[in-house]
Amino acid sequence: MKRMVEFKKAELGYGRKTVFKDLDLRIDKGDFLTIVGPNGSGKTTLLRGIMGLLKPSSGEVEMEGSLRFGYCMQRQFVPTFFPFTVGEIVMMARTGLIGPLKRASEEDREKCRKALEITGISGLSRERFYDLSGGQKQRVLIARALALEPDFLVLDEPTTDLDVRAERDILGLIKKLHKEAGLTIALVSHEFNEFVNLAEKFIFLHERFSNRVFKLEDLSGELLSEIFGTKIVFREIEGHKMIL
Repeated sequence: MKRMVEFKKAELGYGRKTVFKDLDLRIDKGDFLTIVGPNGSGKTTLLRGIMGLLKPSSGEVEMEGSLRFGYCMQRQFVPTFFPFTVGEIVMMARTGLIGPLKRASEEDREKCRKALEITGISGLSRERFYDLSGGQKQRVLIARALALEPDFLVLDEPTTDLDVRAERDILGLIKKLHKEAGLTIALVSHEFNEFVNLAEKFIFLHERFSNRVFKLEDLSGELLSEIFGTKIVFREIEGHKMIL
């Protein structure tokens, strides 16, 4: 498989604070990696390292030279005091490419239209972002990431605070982007059960396991019980892995 990003004995942190030490991690083209951990465990730090926004203080990180990331931030952090429309939010991604003082071209507008279509919100382009539901806002932020035509989609807590229906819709969209569009995906979540049947590789931000990458077939109830500190039964029911 073609390598996208690889850490070799890398140390990531801020100033004197080390968050990851001796990190060995390889992400190949087409991978789906889920990073699981509680708030403050270093999930966003690792995402920033993957995208090259945080350089290791020691060790190495190697990245495919032409790699383009599409980043989907937590919607809770999007400022809503400006009355931006959905179309304007998505176009912001293209502005980052063409520069703030240049006008968007027809090609830029077409990329945005396509991203809105893929995420199923073409009809919302003129709506104000702050008027949308949580699930609709999440689709807007995914569309903004897709407007960059990324090779690698990075999502930060994409299902937090969504109701059950919106959560399932977003999970279905992410699955579609991985399987049908062929995007490499890395996301963080504190909810493991949501992504166990989507992702192929997992990192658990636990003091004993933070530097290990697990494949789905490596997981067991005993392992998950140790990671989460509570008794877990991990079974396959009708073709789906489930925590009981």
